[in-house]
Amino acid sequence: MVTPVMTLAPEAVQGSPAGQSVWEMALIAFIRDAAAQGRTVLVSTEVKTLTPEQVARGLNLSRSTVSRRIADGTISTIRVGNRHHVPYPEYHRLWEETMAKVVDASINDIEAELFADE
Repeated sequence: MVTPVMTLAPEAVQGSPAGQSVWEMALIAFIRDAAAQGRTVLVSTEVKTLTPEQVARGLNLSRSTVSRRIADGTISTIRVGNRHHVPYPEYHRLWEETMAKVVDASINDIEAELFADE
């Protein structure tokens, strides 16, 4: 038996206008369809996280650098048992900061390439 699943990404829900938005109407239709079939609907949330190793790879940092930043509070984590997991929004924030630093560090080279005397 196949259990139907509906997934709503946080981006689709956050900042939606007042009243019934598209995702709300889709959710209501999903629940009504399930009720018509005599099914129970389970609504749950899941926080997408990354391991410190995945964060290190994604940001091109060493695992020990990520561990130090977790220890000093620079990187916020969720504890799962005795392990740290980095919520995806935190990883995204770190990625944006890293990209901003890369651009700042190379802006003079970029400008020289783009606006060199012709």
